[in-house]
Amino acid sequence: MAVGGLLRGLVSPAGGAAAWLPCHELFASWHHWLPSLPRLRLPASDGFKLLFVLLLFSAALAEVRYIASSSMAPTLRPGDRAVAEKVTYLFRRPSIGDIVFFKVPSAVQNYGVNKDVVFIKRVLATPGDFIEVRQGQLIVNGIALKEHYTATHALYTMEAMRLPEGHVFVMGDNRNNSCDSRAWGPLPIANIVGRYMTSFTRSSFQ
Repeated sequence: MAVGGLLRGLVSPAGGAAAWLPCHELFASWHHWLPSLPRLRLPASDGFKLLFVLLLFSAALAEVRYIASSSMAPTLRPGDRAVAEKVTYLFRRPSIGDIVFFKVPSAVQNYGVNKDVVFIKRVLATPGDFIEVRQGQLIVNGIALKEHYTATHALYTMEAMRLPEGHVFVMGDNRNNSCDSRAWGPLPIANIVGRYMTSFTRSSFQ
């Protein structure tokens, strides 16, 4: 399937679009998104998370991103605000299972998406790993992963490939509604800008 038909999973800055937009509207409107954050009404547990996040912000070590699509459902849903921290990958490489924020690769930029636009996906294979999809199951190095976080099994197959050095394979948890490495290939690790830490739901922003 062409990349243009799979361009879902865009993450706009906090306060951006209210829902995933079709590609032609997405390309025309990405530059209108604003980094403003609506007034918070947080329950106690979210209040503690917010305090911790604000401490990270004070050192420019984290940022809030608005989830604009359902590509990471059920883990993250449209309208959620997700916190990206920028410290972990100063000390280690991304690991399988990590949820990462990254600037779109060149293959997506070729469809008119600005290079500074950020996606969010889950890392499912790292350099040197073999990855494939058979009968709806994701298989890494010959072993089917037990994925409790996916919305449903994949309705497609993908031939086995080996990840090159300096790249990871990322996919949305909503496997059948995500623009990810299946469409545009392995992601350069250098494109990753942060690791998902926590999130706030839409109900916290009423």
